[in-house]
Amino acid sequence: MSKAPAIVGIGGAHVDRIGHVSGPFRPGASNPGTVVEQVGGCMANTLRVARALSGGAVGLISARGGDMAGRAVAEALDEAGIDDHSAVFLDRPTPTYTAIMDETGEVRAALADMELYETGLARHLGRAEPRALIAGAAIVVVDANLPPAAIGAVLDAARSPVVALAVSPAKAERLAPHAARLALTFMNRRECNALTGRHMDAALDPAALARVSALGFARAVISDGDRAVTVRDGETAFRQPVGTVEAPVDVTGAGDALAGAVIAHWPTMALGAAVRLGVAAAAATLAVRDPFRADIAACDLAGMAAALPAPVPLDADPAPTGDDHAADPL
Repeated sequence: MSKAPAIVGIGGAHVDRIGHVSGPFRPGASNPGTVVEQVGGCMANTLRVARALSGGAVGLISARGGDMAGRAVAEALDEAGIDDHSAVFLDRPTPTYTAIMDETGEVRAALADMELYETGLARHLGRAEPRALIAGAAIVVVDANLPPAAIGAVLDAARSPVVALAVSPAKAERLAPHAARLALTFMNRRECNALTGRHMDAALDPAALARVSALGFARAVISDGDRAVTVRDGETAFRQPVGTVEAPVDVTGAGDALAGAVIAHWPTMALGAAVRLGVAAAAATLAVRDPFRADIAACDLAGMAAALPAPVPLDADPAPTGDDHAADPL
């Protein structure tokens, strides 16, 4: 087997079906609009950004079916320059993610059909080749599409820092048993609340961060829609304002862009500086109707990051009010 890529990710790479409503969204009713089908998935989006910005070798371990959607995923990975080490199950459908976006670009409803990750991907990780790739990587990235035991298997195989992606409130809790073994974890406010047992719409305040710390997460990057990104970095914590995004087109993939840009630069770059680049990458992704912005490397992310407001130490930042919440584009 060839040398393992510098970054190896294990998780979701599938088809996103995104519906955009034409005009005001009407709950419980038929809404006219358009549907776009694209290759996405939390891990695929994150790794494509990391590959584009780092220029280094990046590999993916996933699972897909032997259908047209699976072939589309394979082609997109090849186009992005990602080494594909996924298992293909000819008799199974490729996982899908379906979302409905309102006229402002916010998610109104979503459905994740990801059963193959629960079964096929978990079995694939028992093979020698995936374990060797994980052991040889400089950074390993795992997402919560995997069941808890499979996440533990990735951690057992890794010989380098493991970064985790929480994926969704429904799956974020899968990371809790492994918190102390994770070098860095990405989540949004609702995923953070699911992890810490708080109400889904509770504000992201110092108490929430204290609960994250108590679970054993040493480093965490917690996004909160168009509000500041909260960062726990060992013994320090701060909020990184995200600035203003003019007329966001689509929130899909913005959080993955944040994670991918950070992974491309950390740990050789300080986490705070990498997060600023991640916020810039997320803003650039919000401006397009795709879960991955193919020209992300050509965007002036350094200039965008330099223009962001300075980070605010958490102990100097007033806690938000109880109704301070929004949807989760990051």
